[in-house]
Amino acid sequence: MPKTNKNMGKVPARAKERAMQVNLMQRSFDEMGKFDNASATSVNMALTAGIGLGLEVAFYAFLLVFKLSDSTRIFYDYFYERGWVPFVLTYLTCWSFAILWVKSRKLKSQQNVMQFKLLPEDIAPEIRVEFLPHFDAHIKRLGFDPRQSFLLTRILRGLEHFGVRKNHSETADMLKSQSEIDATMVDSSYVLIKVFIWAIPILGFIGTVLGISEAVSSFGGDMGAASDIEKIKEKLGQVTGGLSEAFDTTLVSLAFSLCVMFPTSVMQKNEEDLLNKVDEYCNEYFLKRLREPMEGVVSGDPSQSADASFVQRTENLQAYLLQIQESQSVVAQQMTQIASQFNHLMQNSIGEDGRE
Repeated sequence: MPKTNKNMGKVPARAKERAMQVNLMQRSFDEMGKFDNASATSVNMALTAGIGLGLEVAFYAFLLVFKLSDSTRIFYDYFYERGWVPFVLTYLTCWSFAILWVKSRKLKSQQNVMQFKLLPEDIAPEIRVEFLPHFDAHIKRLGFDPRQSFLLTRILRGLEHFGVRKNHSETADMLKSQSEIDATMVDSSYVLIKVFIWAIPILGFIGTVLGISEAVSSFGGDMGAASDIEKIKEKLGQVTGGLSEAFDTTLVSLAFSLCVMFPTSVMQKNEEDLLNKVDEYCNEYFLKRLREPMEGVVSGDPSQSADASFVQRTENLQAYLLQIQESQSVVAQQMTQIASQFNHLMQNSIGEDGRE
């Protein structure tokens, strides 16, 4: 029994140790959300669903005005007297408008970010490794959330990647890959609205089929009781009237589908244009100014690095001038030796001529 209790006491300790190891291997919340810019284009479905419900309630309250006049009552009947399908159609349409409204606000916020100098030349005309902390601090001082902007995420990732790899071509490849990720993210954010655009006409056809089946079933049930032509004509008139009302749901669904399709296309195009502007910004103001570090240069304070670079160039120039002076002195010595040898030869030749 004591051994059993001892073994049972070891199991929780091992489990705790294993849990600690797993926790160490897991990424923290800050690491997972550091560059997560999905919220730059995606929306909160619960929030937009609630907004859509509020819009539907306001819309149906507004339709009560058309009930007061016989000339406008038809609009009231389209939504109140055609069963449950118009209620669903209206809700999906209002939900789509809520999604587009939230996305338009996000798009406007991202366009505002592009109006600021994110990589000012006042810090440094060239983006070098030693200047990266200053650019990063400047971006953070602006107060924007990087997860809400494609441009901020792209620049911060580029700065971090360049600081680690210190290579221009690798940073350019990373930014190109990030551009493809952002484009895919924008396209996937419209999946739900595209489902609504597909579902709204289908629901309209379902409402039409339900109306037709109801009208035909009511006509077939009374055929046996019809004893003369007048009653048959009356029933046929009711059936045709029911059929005309059944097609009203298709009319409403097609109208709603067009109302959702056009603004969705415009919004998607605007977001794609934004991504193109982000690509142009990175190429013009980021990649073109990147400079890889030279060998022997130690990263540190920008002013100290600039002074060290100036001193190094001055020392190199002085060394070059000393080499030129030494070479000139060597050439002068050689010329002196040649001149002395030439004079010696001339004197020898003159002495031999005098002896003859």
